[in-house]
Amino acid sequence: MVGMDKELFPDTIALRRIVGHHSKDALIDFALRWINIHDITRIGGPALEEEDEDEQFNEFMLDDEDWNASIRRMSLTQYKAHAAKRYEGMREKGTKKKVADRMLTVDWSTGLNARQIAELDLAYYSEYPNFKNWKALKLNYTEGSSDGTRVDPSKIERTFSYFLTPYFKHHVQISDKKDMLWIRISIHDGLAPHVLPAPLSVVYFIWFRDSSYLLSSAMKVEWRDFVLEALLRLFKASEIEEWPLTGKYPSSLGELLLHKDSQGSHSQYRLNQIDENPLSNVHKKRKPEDLQDKYSRGMRDIRAEDITKIATRDRFVATEFGRNAQPRLERIDLQLNLPYTSEAKDFDLGRLTKQPFPIKVVLEGTNVIEGIKSLIPLGVAQNPMPKFLTELHSMATNSLTVDVDEEDASKQRISSKTAG
Repeated sequence: MVGMDKELFPDTIALRRIVGHHSKDALIDFALRWINIHDITRIGGPALEEEDEDEQFNEFMLDDEDWNASIRRMSLTQYKAHAAKRYEGMREKGTKKKVADRMLTVDWSTGLNARQIAELDLAYYSEYPNFKNWKALKLNYTEGSSDGTRVDPSKIERTFSYFLTPYFKHHVQISDKKDMLWIRISIHDGLAPHVLPAPLSVVYFIWFRDSSYLLSSAMKVEWRDFVLEALLRLFKASEIEEWPLTGKYPSSLGELLLHKDSQGSHSQYRLNQIDENPLSNVHKKRKPEDLQDKYSRGMRDIRAEDITKIATRDRFVATEFGRNAQPRLERIDLQLNLPYTSEAKDFDLGRLTKQPFPIKVVLEGTNVIEGIKSLIPLGVAQNPMPKFLTELHSMATNSLTVDVDEEDASKQRISSKTAG
């Protein structure tokens, strides 16, 4: 479909690294599908002399079972069926290396094409997206303009490639994963033919279908403006805004971006966890929850605590965070602009410039919002907690500035830091 689709990339360390990301069974599944949709290296046949055949396919590539199957006399259809049978036989008896060797030295001995490589790459990173760092982008549209968020996925590869063609040699491929559409761009600018680009020369986007939000992997500065310009034209947007949200887990980032108004205690409505018939006389019996055991984690003999305090904490958590798991963010950057204390004001500190006292706080962990949620039940923090902590799940950002009022510390102005 796109100009580079059929360009071949022979067996190299770089290609072996991409192939090696997958399990043996996954490689067999790829091979079985490719046999019928991509050109396969034909072994034997009337156009190939026996002496040439022996020279091209040595004992390392083929074994006795291949030769005993009289592959020289097979039609192409018969040969494909034979190759498929060989791959199926490797599920139990073969090794991953043997499967990879067969793929790269027998059935596609001249190399995998650009689409095959992109398919391998997209399958791997869509399964392990946390191996990339993702940054959110927002498509902005002028009032009255056509809605470009309803782009036809079947046209993305060709259209995106058309807009990128004036800038550099490249290959574009997509992979549709339910509500997330992956777009992969490999940039081959300045490379010799049949040479794979370095990992940093491959850019990935994740578009949350029918929305104005995307995620972007890192890309080189020299290509950034060109790629974003093509992306803007693809979605017919007036502007692409860098949203102040980053992370490693696209599903959580998408939840934060698309469901800002249905997080915390409101998530039960989005997830359809409410009683469908609240006026019914039949009441569902629920197993009473042992709050003390829930938060003491089986160590109640170490510390006894007033159960009413535990219940109060639990109600606070349910009100502010809800019962569901929180979206996963690994880092929150806070800048707290605090007023000077009365003691500091006695010495005129901060009075000359009237500037607040800035404090930078970085919260890191496997799930920062879930960690903040657990502080109250565990007795580490007291309620009420500051709003800039309890409302993190509804802000769609992990970079905040908090200005605390000089006269009333309970008054706070919370704003997202501009993306840099």
